[in-house]
Amino acid sequence: MGLLDKVDNLDDEKPAKAVAKKAQPKKAVAKKAQPKKAVAKKAQPKKAAKAAKKAKPDGEKRIRPSGLPEGYELTGKMPRYIGWLINFAWNFGVAIGLLSILATGADSDLTIGWAAAFLMIILNWLVLPIWTGRNIGEFVSRSKYMNSSGAKPFPLHAVLNNSLGFMGLIGMILMFVYFQDISGSGMVPFIIGVVMIVLWIVNFFLKKNSDYSQGIFDLAFSAYLVNHVATGTETGWMARFESLGDFGDKWQEKQAARQEKAEKKAEERAKAAAEAAEAKDAEAEDAEVSED
Repeated sequence: MGLLDKVDNLDDEKPAKAVAKKAQPKKAVAKKAQPKKAVAKKAQPKKAAKAAKKAKPDGEKRIRPSGLPEGYELTGKMPRYIGWLINFAWNFGVAIGLLSILATGADSDLTIGWAAAFLMIILNWLVLPIWTGRNIGEFVSRSKYMNSSGAKPFPLHAVLNNSLGFMGLIGMILMFVYFQDISGSGMVPFIIGVVMIVLWIVNFFLKKNSDYSQGIFDLAFSAYLVNHVATGTETGWMARFESLGDFGDKWQEKQAARQEKAEKKAEERAKAAAEAAEAKDAEAEDAEVSED
């Protein structure tokens, strides 16, 4: 019986060894953990995306003027156009109207009109720029000039900048008036007129070809035309001048709406032209098929 018991014990130990062998699949589980490496590799695009995101601000800094203080944005084309148009109408509107009256041959006293035109020019050319640093056009377009230190440029900058239009007009008048007397006493006024027109032309092309629309005096005083945001604490005349910006905002909204309508019309025309071309092609194909 003792031998039989030993044999039974041996038989009981054999399954234990088999169980130990069956534990081998644990290695396969360890092998399945290998995809973690692939996950780590897939994480590489995130690094590239982060690097690309970090590279974007550097590109923006290159576009931004180096001398423009932080917190200011350059004025767009539409506000610049609005400001120029308002200044032209303010400075020369009354004078052009009076000249048109004189051109008709009407015999009337226009002294009050000329005095009003002169006062309007002085207000927009000298008084407002020296007092506030801005003219009527800049109030309407919500823009202002700012130098590299974040302050208003020297008042002489505004005076000279506002003088460019008058220089061009006065230069043309001097050239036409003294053209026939160039060889005599009219040479000096004629040359002065030529210099004024040349300054105006150079300023125009500088603004047109500059990345930041800076003219002669803008470059000389390191000045930039930037967007203006009212503080809301203005009172009296300053509050009235700031309210002119509402007119400019409405104007810009109307212009934007017109551009959208024009773009939609252009798209519709393009679609209609494409459909007409397709219809012609289909008709031509049908005609060829019928001939065959």
